Amino acid sequence: MKVSTKAATDGSFHWQPNPGLLLFVAVFLPLTVILGFWQLAREAEKRALLDRQVAIQEQPPIDIKALRSTGDYRYRPVFARGHFDNRRTILLDNRVRHGQPGYEVVSPFILAGSDRLILVNRGWIAGSVDRSVLPDVPAVRGERLLTGSLYRPVAPPFRLGAEEWTGLWPQRLQNLDIDKLAELLGSSVFPWSLRLDATSPAALEVGWPTVNVQPEKHRAYAVQWFSMATALLILAIVANSNIVSLMKKQGRKTDE
Repeated sequence: MKVSTKAATDGSFHWQPNPGLLLFVAVFLPLTVILGFWQLAREAEKRALLDRQVAIQEQPPIDIKALRSTGDYRYRPVFARGHFDNRRTILLDNRVRHGQPGYEVVSPFILAGSDRLILVNRGWIAGSVDRSVLPDVPAVRGERLLTGSLYRPVAPPFRLGAEEWTGLWPQRLQNLDIDKLAELLGSSVFPWSLRLDATSPAALEVGWPTVNVQPEKHRAYAVQWFSMATALLILAIVANSNIVSLMKKQGRKTDE
């Protein structure tokens, strides 16, 4: 579409469409806006999750035997009395802390007065550069009273590949599959793992983030997407109109 000479010189605002650029903006402008609002929604989800964890962890710990197998007990503070099965240890692979590769140590814990197990995450231990060398996990003997919080992932964790269930101990795994481990251990296993408190017996280096990406980061991402949307809108106006030439003319008039 051509703009007439009169229209181009009468000093008024005119559209002069650039079809290729308009198509580009028509595709990517809605996308950037949608992604911005998606990041805001993720921020709200993460804040709700953090608030929920704080509220739950303010509750006093209760005996794990008082809990039913069904129910949402994520982050619930509990205590458990019993003893560890030091013969069968699980090492959760690819756990990095302080820039060093290592493992999270998970040990079966036999509840006192019962043959039921709960899988206890004792925390992180450094690994060797040589993958064939496994860490020496300190055994914990005798009856112990443990305190910590219950955990189970919200969604199935990401796997780099199929797990190798060798039946050899310690068993090196990528993630904790409680159902499969119950089968491997040949025992009834509580369907939540217990993450130990730092003051609990047998605790190694503990502490787990509630969320991988903090809410503030999602907000920052949203600002970036909305900024891109604004830039696209400005580009569409500038490239498809005579607004730049009008601003130059106005500037010259001001100088005069």
